[in-house]
Amino acid sequence: MSSPQIRGIDRYTLMADLAPGVSKLINQSLIPLTGIIALLTLYLAFSHSIGTIGFALMGAGTCIVLSLWAKQGIGLPLLPMIAIQHLFAYAMPILANDELVVAYPSSYLLQAGVEVLVFMLALGGGWRFGMRTMKPSPPRAYTLHIMAKGGGRGLRKIGYGLITFTTLYYLLQSLSLLDTFTRILPSGSDSLVNGLVSAAGMCGFFVIALGIGSGEIPARSSVVFWGLFIFNCFISASALLLSASTSFVATVFIGLFWGSKRIPWKFITLVILILGFLNLGKFEMRNRYWMATDDFIPSIPLSAMPARYLEWADASLAVITANDDNTGKRNLKKDNSILSRVNNLQNLLFVIDAVDRENIPLLYGATYTLIPPLLIPRIFWPEKPRSHEGQVLLNVHFGRQDMISSYRTYIAWGLLPEAYGNFGPFAGSIILGFVLGLFIAWVENFSAYKPLLSMEGFLVFTLFLNMAASFEMVASVLVTSIFQSLIPIILACIPFVYRSSSVRPEEETS
Repeated sequence: MSSPQIRGIDRYTLMADLAPGVSKLINQSLIPLTGIIALLTLYLAFSHSIGTIGFALMGAGTCIVLSLWAKQGIGLPLLPMIAIQHLFAYAMPILANDELVVAYPSSYLLQAGVEVLVFMLALGGGWRFGMRTMKPSPPRAYTLHIMAKGGGRGLRKIGYGLITFTTLYYLLQSLSLLDTFTRILPSGSDSLVNGLVSAAGMCGFFVIALGIGSGEIPARSSVVFWGLFIFNCFISASALLLSASTSFVATVFIGLFWGSKRIPWKFITLVILILGFLNLGKFEMRNRYWMATDDFIPSIPLSAMPARYLEWADASLAVITANDDNTGKRNLKKDNSILSRVNNLQNLLFVIDAVDRENIPLLYGATYTLIPPLLIPRIFWPEKPRSHEGQVLLNVHFGRQDMISSYRTYIAWGLLPEAYGNFGPFAGSIILGFVLGLFIAWVENFSAYKPLLSMEGFLVFTLFLNMAASFEMVASVLVTSIFQSLIPIILACIPFVYRSSSVRPEEETS
């Protein structure tokens, strides 16, 4: 099947319509990216970096996967997103000469580079195998009634309706006006409600950002959108968790990119500056407020949020203006950088060292067998284990934490270090890469000829967003977060959709 060029976002716009624009962008960027990686490799070599070869291997693996998808991708660009995500999470710490990375022997950095390359090749191989053996789903989908009746106006109603619902919920929650409602809910249902609200917000922001990117949203409506976006980020990050607002940021970025077919550089630059600044003072603020209460993440009323952000800004400025000779401040700057949040290489090096030098036995799939019970809704099993159980098992087994400390702080791992901890060198990378590539191929074939603005489209977009934020997750966290996001969308959409063809009427009759 061949998809038409996008003529504006409407109910017939398919996931497959996204592929040509993303493929063109990748093809235009591939040679410059390869050149940049080669130049950076030479820079590392002349700097006598112990991770030079590892960096080159990671870059080569990324370019191979990007080239493969650019030639043969038919829909959702999930594969290139995973490749770029792993390039940043594993190669950038070498380029930054991160002190947690260079403390390991050069042989470990080489081994880490080989592991990432093997993972990339297995990822591409699994995806290619899946694309050759699977067939795209038929062009039928569950369309929202309001889209069929209202067209573009219906699209805006859906988007702004979802954003308004999410904003109102967070506003009432911050004013403590939902306490009575939450108390009467069955035990364990809060995760379902939170999942529904989060999914509604992400879908709403995506739909409107898509329209802004394509130029179909009027300027006045755009102002309202940006105001609601800032307000939601303001509330969601007030508990000193920047990751809570990054889901909205990622949603808007994807919508702007898919709508305009261009990278929204101004938006990215502004977001990086703001998040990077707040990230500097984040740990100091957590020490002040998280350690002073028995609540893991204490709530904050709306009236106190402006003062909290001003205090947060002061804490970040204190880090920036700290003198080098001020004891402890220099390390604080490094530890609080955004790079430290995407440094999965340190986790891979840690587990390589634990298995190779300390001879800690592998887990042989133990963290994956924990997943099925975690999919049972907490409303049916109030005492269900934490979704982070796989991560806790890794940390306790490999000596990073004891069980008690895991209730206060979660130490991230990532899918590749988790696979290594389960199956060891090469086997973990191959198994994870092939299975993940096969899954991505299934998603791409399932969604390619589904409308972007259908129930299936919202489900696949939510999956894409969860995968985009998965760089520090283990499988149990990733699978449960996806499950908790998808189920509410299905339940919320069922009363408002009908089964219809996703083929444009003029194409059906031609």
